[in-house]
Amino acid sequence: MKSILNEQQLLREIQDEDDNTSFKLLFDTYWEMLFLLALKKTKSHDLAQDLAQETFINFWKYRKRIGEIQNIKNYLITMLKYQFLKGIDQEKIVFDELDSVIPNTFYCDSADGFKIMEFNELYTFLMDKIDELPTRSKQIFLQNRFENKTVKELAEKYSIAESTVRNHLSQANSKIQSQLENNLMAVSILSIIIS
Repeated sequence: MKSILNEQQLLREIQDEDDNTSFKLLFDTYWEMLFLLALKKTKSHDLAQDLAQETFINFWKYRKRIGEIQNIKNYLITMLKYQFLKGIDQEKIVFDELDSVIPNTFYCDSADGFKIMEFNELYTFLMDKIDELPTRSKQIFLQNRFENKTVKELAEKYSIAESTVRNHLSQANSKIQSQLENNLMAVSILSIIIS
């Protein structure tokens, strides 16, 4: 994965200048990561491609309304998970008896559109709740949920027991869920993020 030196500058170029080169850099940097995350969730190569592609299409389509993003990678991952949840909610993604995901003519419904304002509010709300976590719990939670670091990897990184990592994750999940219980959509998105 390539790295982006200045995400805020890149975002400004995409939003304000409609810079295709900057968007291509964003796409090239995060495509594989989003695709692999979608593949892990769906177990379907085609559906994973569709979800990752829809994420970038919607990012470009609604770039002027997205607003400021502190962490583009986390935003794209959350956006991907929202696309997945939206597909399930609209019955464009269905589960078979083996608990694998199969596409049901998955596409972005242009009549309904991607509710970017709703997503932005939810994303901001969720990230604010994550920011309220104690520092170590926040680090562990973000790396586990957004970077797919395993409990073992995190235990080694922080030189702590695996049970301590699990405790941090459990406490973070409980705290975030209790703060989000009044927002059903947030809880639905969170259930995908924490699974």
